[in-house]
Amino acid sequence: MNKYSRRVAVSTWSLHRLLDKAALLDIPAQAAAHGIGRIEICHFHLPSTDAAYLAELKASLADSQIECLTLLIDEGDLTDPSEITRGEHVETIGKWIDVAGEIGAARARVIAGKASSDAEGEALRLSEQNLRVLARRASDRGVRVVTENWFALLDSPAEVIQLLDALDGEVGLLLDFGNWSGERKYDDLSRIAPMAESTHAKGNYDDAGNLQSDDYARCLKLCADAGFQGPHSLIFDASGDEWTEIDKLRDFILSAS
Repeated sequence: MNKYSRRVAVSTWSLHRLLDKAALLDIPAQAAAHGIGRIEICHFHLPSTDAAYLAELKASLADSQIECLTLLIDEGDLTDPSEITRGEHVETIGKWIDVAGEIGAARARVIAGKASSDAEGEALRLSEQNLRVLARRASDRGVRVVTENWFALLDSPAEVIQLLDALDGEVGLLLDFGNWSGERKYDDLSRIAPMAESTHAKGNYDDAGNLQSDDYARCLKLCADAGFQGPHSLIFDASGDEWTEIDKLRDFILSAS
């Protein structure tokens, strides 16, 4: 691998249209060909969780010298008001964490919760409790749980900081450039950037399909100012050829480093 490839990753979300035609097993070799040393896999892009398929995927990653940075688990709500349903969601997420271990993923991203933060702090308490359970299950499988500044529960830096402080290092942060917007975006991202272990370096595009480069550069700078050393995962979801646009994001990040 070249000297910079581990600085960037690519999410299969950026390739979801290609995956309608190509096999997930082909993606590691494609990433390597584009100078990218890590990939993130959306759980719903796995066509099977049979042991034989997972072993084949792990071998494909190894053959291409590509690390699976994160299994992105989009299922479940750790703050569901029903104790029974919540327990079912914890177990479902736990099984996906097991899959992360089987394919050798370094991390599993778990949504902290979809309930809004409440004055009594109950939603954050439920999230903390269930993330801790999942983090310990993950640790037994060599996987680290991270969560993301996403959905109603973690809609501001105060909740992100409170939750992660309460978890005392057992759960990390994947910082997403695009989940927060408006006037507060950059100040809010700056407050949580020191906690980030990886990012979703999501590009915003205008109606003509051009990257909003000022926004992208500002997000990268606030990470650098916070001392961020982790990988940036390239997120592209606009018109245009996927790998061509991913290459542009890769080069933008590497030129800013």
